[in-house]
Amino acid sequence: MPLIAPDYNTAFTRDVLGRYDCNTFDEALVTIDPNARAAAGLPGRGDLRPFDFIIIGGGTFGAAIAEHLWFRSTQRSERILVLEAGPFLLPEHVQNLPMLGLDTAGARKDHSLQGEVWGLAWNSSDPFGFPGLAYCLGGRSIYWGGWLPRLLDAEMPKDVWPKGVLDDLTAKVLPDGRKGYFRQSSDQIGVTETNDFIFGDLHRAMRQQLFGALSSIPDVYDLALLPDHPAVYYGNTPVTINDLAKLLGIDKLPSPPPSIQKLRDEAKLEAPLAVQGQVGHAGFFPFNKFSAVPLLMKAAREASTQTPFDGVINRLDDVKKRLMVVERCHVTQLNTVNTEGGRRVSEIVTERGVLPVSPDSKVIIALGTIESARLALTSFGTDGKIGRNLIAHLRSNVDFRVPRAALAALPPAVKALEASALFVKGRHEFKKADGSADGFAHFHFQITASGLGTNGTNSEAELFKKIPDIDLFDAHKNATDTHVVITIRGIGEMEPKNDSDFGSSVTLDLDPQQKDEFQARRAFVNLQPSSRDYELWDAMDKASDEVAKVFANGQKIDVIKNGNVIVTNIDPSSLATVLPYKFSDQAGRGRRDGLGTTHHEAGTLRMGEDPNKSVTDPDCRFHNVTNTYVAGPALFPTMGSPNPMLTGIALVRRLGDHLMPEPPLLVSEPGFTYLFDGSDAQFANWEMAGGGSFSRFGRTIIAQQNEKGMGLLFYKPKPFEDFTLRLDFLLPHPRGNGNDNSGVFVRFRDSRLPDPAPDPVDPADNAAFVAVHTGFEIQIDEEARGDTRFGEPDGSFFARTGAIYKIKSLGTGEGQQNYQNNISLAARQWHHYEIEVKKQDYVVRLNGQEVTRFKRSPSDTARGNPPSVDPNSGYIGLQTHTGNVAFANVRINA
Repeated sequence: MPLIAPDYNTAFTRDVLGRYDCNTFDEALVTIDPNARAAAGLPGRGDLRPFDFIIIGGGTFGAAIAEHLWFRSTQRSERILVLEAGPFLLPEHVQNLPMLGLDTAGARKDHSLQGEVWGLAWNSSDPFGFPGLAYCLGGRSIYWGGWLPRLLDAEMPKDVWPKGVLDDLTAKVLPDGRKGYFRQSSDQIGVTETNDFIFGDLHRAMRQQLFGALSSIPDVYDLALLPDHPAVYYGNTPVTINDLAKLLGIDKLPSPPPSIQKLRDEAKLEAPLAVQGQVGHAGFFPFNKFSAVPLLMKAAREASTQTPFDGVINRLDDVKKRLMVVERCHVTQLNTVNTEGGRRVSEIVTERGVLPVSPDSKVIIALGTIESARLALTSFGTDGKIGRNLIAHLRSNVDFRVPRAALAALPPAVKALEASALFVKGRHEFKKADGSADGFAHFHFQITASGLGTNGTNSEAELFKKIPDIDLFDAHKNATDTHVVITIRGIGEMEPKNDSDFGSSVTLDLDPQQKDEFQARRAFVNLQPSSRDYELWDAMDKASDEVAKVFANGQKIDVIKNGNVIVTNIDPSSLATVLPYKFSDQAGRGRRDGLGTTHHEAGTLRMGEDPNKSVTDPDCRFHNVTNTYVAGPALFPTMGSPNPMLTGIALVRRLGDHLMPEPPLLVSEPGFTYLFDGSDAQFANWEMAGGGSFSRFGRTIIAQQNEKGMGLLFYKPKPFEDFTLRLDFLLPHPRGNGNDNSGVFVRFRDSRLPDPAPDPVDPADNAAFVAVHTGFEIQIDEEARGDTRFGEPDGSFFARTGAIYKIKSLGTGEGQQNYQNNISLAARQWHHYEIEVKKQDYVVRLNGQEVTRFKRSPSDTARGNPPSVDPNSGYIGLQTHTGNVAFANVRINA
């Protein structure tokens, strides 16, 4: 049937955002499948190309990995596809928009009702029920709370987390000079310059009161043992006392001033909120609260603007489009085939149809933790590890109201108390029966407060809210606040149970009738806290009561539950009686939330070095599936107490860099001089001849094509006699239609001079052919494409990677090459050439293995002359032919 674009007009609106950012499944399929094109009535094409990356899930981490891969592929040719089960809903976080009241209640446990956004895909043993999944682009990132502390080193045990992962996450600077991944994630989400929208008298008074009494609270960390505030920890210069005063909102330091260490410790109580109220760069708007949707929108629109029009159907040529987002496309199964290297995903089964996966493609599962485990179980089978180690957060809430007199440092003349947000980290030590140490677990408190009238009950009344108009803003500023409502939310970690028989897990539901609307088996979630989890929970709740006493400061308090005052004028020591340490019940007693209510599930596809104890390897790939990776908290071996957003985004960026790696680091090699080290200064020493171009991106130069045909980038300062040339290269698309085809030319004449031996078959005005006629090309082409001008078939050894191009005689004699290459080059990985040219002998080594030897024939006097024979010969160059081969680290020993 013909390919028809859906109508994006509704009774109320025109869906410009969705249509401009998304494509239909059929629109994506016809760019890779000739049969689908024929069925849609579209003309056949020889330039169809598969998607190099297929991301299952366009939620928080799927959107983030898509954008990162898009950025990493700048000036390259990779194609990226995102498959999302839900629709395009909102362009950013709900709290950056006017108040919508958009279905935040969650889905019914019995699946009988799915709201505007939320749906529950699994069954569970949890009596309190799960809120389920946000079925939309951006997923939970458009709803999340924004508290973003970093995992402490102690929350990532070195005997559990892979060493390489820890090194990459926690480093301030990576070996190649880039920021470590926790730092990158902090910058992207907006938590490095944290809490710049929380300030004022109430905030300072609460922070000061808490700081002075922190030692009285059990199980709370000594602030001196905690990392600095992110702005201090990641600062590029040593922090000064004035820097800290500004960070803490202190307009004038007392005399004598406090010590720098005191202010550094006090700054550790600032709430790590992923909201930016101030601009980070001149001309920019502040980021407000982070969500992943704007990242995906940015990438999708850039992809559209870079896509040419199709003259046949007068619309964007989707075959050329490098990033496509398909919404309302639920994935039900990944089909696999066995290959020499192991199992790989060959097809993706969706509600819209089957999508083929090429051998060089990578599949990234970026669903929620539970659904990622379910898809892995239905696709790869039960191996005893998939779905184990399910962990979540223990969460309690205490809401109470104190008179403003309880805050000793609050100036009496201040009317409007506005808002405060503070953060406290705790660690509970377990003991054996004999009193000896038996490990520990972490928790933290998220403390929010708002100054309100006598009847106010919402501590976030002025927190995380857009002020809709100037009149309401003035009303807030002129309010007289008599009380302060404070919320203490405790978040504790569950212990991992991967290696024990007892533990929480995700399995396929044993009832075969339990299928979803796409007839796929539902998951069953068994989330059970252990006795140690309950001990930590008790310790956290006791500590929260002590925090309440600190803020009450000897005053009576009113206790609030579900927005209603349930007890008035009580001593804070009675909190445990009013709000017992148990789950909240129908009668309103208890302070604990259900385990499945935090949206923070993790661990079901945990990463590790040992395949017997983990599901995925340190690079996030399934141990037993060669082309499938995971993005999101399902990877975490342990959880700690923080929201998984920061670590999840950090791992996303690390995965993107692994899938599209940086070139090898610059190394000092005796006798070698760099001709291109990634700098602008050295790039200026290279000149283009012929068609196409080379662009510089980071430390690489990348081949580009145009309608003018083959091109050559040559090193222009001087020619070389005998030499050993080393360089690194990467093939984004080594196989298939329009595959990467390039090469390294050596010992050719200066392309700025006339061609001494023009071939009438070649374009007369293309100076790149000087290198073809006067030098030798070390080929880069995994498909060994034949020269169509001469009717050559594909597959000849002399046209394949590592060969001296067009030297057709196989052997060791003069004019012959002894070609022995058996290496199949992986896509999107850096490979290494060493080309040794000494007198008339050429040796080519690929990834350390000798692949060919060639002895130039003395009768071939027109090609390969050193400068001692022809002063204008002996140049070195890089070819652009087809595809986007990247080069780096070009150095020579001459």
